[in-house]
Amino acid sequence: MLKNLFIVLLLSLSAVLAAGSVSAQEPATEGKTMYITDDLYTFLHAGPGRNYRILGSVVAGSKVTQLQRDEQEGFVEIIDDKQRSGWVDGRFVSDEPSVRESVPELRQALQKANQDLNAERAQTEPLKQQIANLQSSNQQLLSRIQQMQQEQIELERQLDHKEGKVQIEWLTRGGIIGLAGIILGVIIMLIPRKRKRNDAWM
Repeated sequence: MLKNLFIVLLLSLSAVLAAGSVSAQEPATEGKTMYITDDLYTFLHAGPGRNYRILGSVVAGSKVTQLQRDEQEGFVEIIDDKQRSGWVDGRFVSDEPSVRESVPELRQALQKANQDLNAERAQTEPLKQQIANLQSSNQQLLSRIQQMQQEQIELERQLDHKEGKVQIEWLTRGGIIGLAGIILGVIIMLIPRKRKRNDAWM
């Protein structure tokens, strides 16, 4: 009796494990594009495990199509770029593009960036030349302004000198005229006046 019960329990447990294995191998994200990670290569097995026959190898960076995943064994069933179907270690499968796939896109992006940079340089070269011309003109104007300021200072100095000289001349002339007036007054004072004749006594 106990033996029969043990057999029934064993069969039930086997059925549960078998059901779990089947459910683990049910298709998940079927047809999704995946990539083999950037290792040298990974083996393609006939079943979900390393104990299955090796069908070949898949080169690193290859684009593959995922059919299903065995969560228990950690293997993924794929169709590789040679249209071969098999199982590979799930650690070597990623949904991110590999370096092999990314390099052409990166090269294209780099080429476009270089083209844009060259176009920007072609547009900025005339602007740089215009800036250089404006700076040269500005320097010439500054030099001319400094020269004109020096000329203005020199003219103001000459004008001040001339005004001082004119003032001295006017003072000198005024002094001479004043001195001449004084001398003339003295001379006039020294000239004897004629006495009036008194006709009444005649």
